[in-house]
Amino acid sequence: MVVLSIITRNGARKGLVFRRMLEATLQVPYSSMVLVDDSDDDSTSRAVKEFADAHGKELLATRSRLYGYVKATRATGRQTAIDIFLENFSDNVLIQLDDDVILRDGWWNEANGALNDPSIGMFYGATYDVNDLNEAGNVQMDGARLKALLMSFLERGRTNDIALRRSALAGIRGSFGIIPPELHLYEDAWLMRAMMCLGWGIIIGFTGAIQHDPVKLSQAEAGVVNADVDLHYTRVASKYGIIRSVDLLDDILKLPATLAALPILTYRRTRKLGPVKGLKVALAETHVKLLYRYVKVKGALTGSCNKLKYKH
Repeated sequence: MVVLSIITRNGARKGLVFRRMLEATLQVPYSSMVLVDDSDDDSTSRAVKEFADAHGKELLATRSRLYGYVKATRATGRQTAIDIFLENFSDNVLIQLDDDVILRDGWWNEANGALNDPSIGMFYGATYDVNDLNEAGNVQMDGARLKALLMSFLERGRTNDIALRRSALAGIRGSFGIIPPELHLYEDAWLMRAMMCLGWGIIIGFTGAIQHDPVKLSQAEAGVVNADVDLHYTRVASKYGIIRSVDLLDDILKLPATLAALPILTYRRTRKLGPVKGLKVALAETHVKLLYRYVKVKGALTGSCNKLKYKH
């Protein structure tokens, strides 16, 4: 009935998070795993093989297919897992899991219940970000968190922990082709829009999962901002019209407000990082926010299903 896929790059470097991610999947009744591993070494694939052998799971491990693109991205990883599932298995459900997401107890019961409705093409478990795994037992869905989650999902989708119906995936491939491999950060938005364009229902489950990436967290604490990466892939996503404003007027008004907030942001960053690095980080963050809000507005005004096909 179910195949589990994991898309990763250097997941084993996340230590305890990666091990607990694997262990939490045992609540799901799967017998086969697909590992799409674009790591720099074989430590991640070895860790997953040891887990699969220990628990009697069939493992099919591979690197991303590039689909004619120049390098592996999150989109190539996700599409590779989808294609392997459609080509090699007859199961009805594909679960895709990121390597920093730990399913909470009851996640599968909620996903299975959602997919019992034949009109549902995608189940997404809400992810609760934590700065430390010790916080995992205390997270809960309050009003502010719920609003932020729903806004984010409606604007750009989420694919941290999803269950996908086979017939929905086959329909998307037939109608729109592959997830554009250039969508490194926004393949989630594309997949959600494709589901919606074909009329498939999407359910969010609030049992959810814990998300914690110690590698990214340490970079953020050190003031590392990958603004060039964010800017590039936001521009790419703009071609497909997949990032869309939920509150158009609010986002239009926030464009000048983002610029107005630059002095305060600069002050905060320079206090923490020093004058040169602080100013650089503040400018980069502001640039990313401006572009993202502009793209949301543009997507809301001009986005359409016809834009989803990969533009080589």
